[in-house]
Amino acid sequence: MTRLQLMTWNVSTATLPDAYDRYVVGMADIYDVSGVSEYDRANFYNIAHSVMSPFGAIGDGRSVRQTLSRDTALVRRSGLDGLNLFINASATVGEAAGKTVLAEPYALQFRDMGRPSAARQDYLDVMSLMIPRNLAPAALLTKEMHGVALSPSVSGVGLVRKHMRSLIDELPNLTEDTLDTSIQALLLIASRVLGIEIRPNAPELASIQRTVRRGAIDYIEKRLQAGEMVIDVDAMSASLGVSRATLYRAFDGDAGGGVSRYIQNRRLHYSREALRHRQRSQSVAEIAATHGFSSSSHFSRLFRETYGYSPSEVEPRRNDVKVTRSEGPIRHDLLSAWLTELGRQKTG
Repeated sequence: MTRLQLMTWNVSTATLPDAYDRYVVGMADIYDVSGVSEYDRANFYNIAHSVMSPFGAIGDGRSVRQTLSRDTALVRRSGLDGLNLFINASATVGEAAGKTVLAEPYALQFRDMGRPSAARQDYLDVMSLMIPRNLAPAALLTKEMHGVALSPSVSGVGLVRKHMRSLIDELPNLTEDTLDTSIQALLLIASRVLGIEIRPNAPELASIQRTVRRGAIDYIEKRLQAGEMVIDVDAMSASLGVSRATLYRAFDGDAGGGVSRYIQNRRLHYSREALRHRQRSQSVAEIAATHGFSSSSHFSRLFRETYGYSPSEVEPRRNDVKVTRSEGPIRHDLLSAWLTELGRQKTG
């Protein structure tokens, strides 16, 4: 039986008049909330989804401008102790055990929840990982690490952000073992960014490679959709914050060709879409050239090898009907109940 608990809520004063008060009470064991304007109290909202597990809690959330702090009194009475690793989309100004913290948007930040801290957020749009002290790498809980904020321009921080984003997006589909491995891989990547060496095991390496692959696919798709049919592998690896070798290994499992073949297959995919939506006057040669193929004969050969028929056999669609699918309603939940349960799991 899985011990994962997926918690999702969307509360605001529009549907729950005392949403702000509930938020403050729910946050009491984690952070004291202050600095919320009267306007933001009247128009308060908090949207989040998280997974709680025996090895930590990870998720994302959004809310209004506020200050989150843990003074000595809260640290002593709180049942929450461990590592908080997070990335917020807005700037942070604060302090950590007397040390000034100035973090730009999307900085990678570290907090020891057993030490005092305060952070003023322009707004909350945060991805966060909380790990109980006994399960967190000791190297990430030293006095020197408390309050560290790494700029998004630092090599590897972008990879941490992509890994967190992909992991959070997949939360509803994860098994306990997969989540455990993915969190350990995230901690490994973050440690490497800081220059701390931790030897990964095979599942962690696999998780890292999946993250690199997903980031590379994102990079490729955005450029192909923008009409850039030549993909610079060096630029892609630099953008992902990894070496060419790491990038290539992420595509090692692809049958025949790795990253180069993947890019070629996606160019063929977009050319096939262009053929399906082309005007009658457009020729196969024109579409081949538009999608970066040096000659129509080369394009036709690759196309037939991939799809089993020639480009000229692709019939243009008569109607291009776009169907918009709406998602189901988001489940609303009481924030205070979720945070109370989180606190119990952290201390258990």
